[in-house]
Amino acid sequence: MYFASRRKLEDKNYEGERMTKEAERLVEEFSEDLAIILQTFIEETQDAKIVIARIESEIGRLKEDITGLNKTIRDGNGQPPLITRIAVLEEKVMEIKSHIEAMEAESTESKRMRWEFMLAAVPGLLALLTGGML
Repeated sequence: MYFASRRKLEDKNYEGERMTKEAERLVEEFSEDLAIILQTFIEETQDAKIVIARIESEIGRLKEDITGLNKTIRDGNGQPPLITRIAVLEEKVMEIKSHIEAMEAESTESKRMRWEFMLAAVPGLLALLTGGML
């Protein structure tokens, strides 16, 4: 009976030792996996920081560009602003358009008057010529 009890104790001891080694192996694998995950996370975080820094510098440059454009378009940079200049150009175009339309109307009117003159003058000239020849 002693040997059987001892044998059972040894089997339990062996199983416990085997379970402890298995647990140690699992903990070690978990630790290695966790270290890999943390290392990857750190690398990706550093890459993200670099990208964020680049984005911030690009945003700074864009702000400068927008400020310059606002000054040129809205405020003026030593000359009248572009908005004002465009409004003046639109006004000039409208004036030129009205002048062209007036000239076309005058041209049409003068052509009509020439034809009326011709129609009135031709019979008189013909009458003069035929009267003088008789």
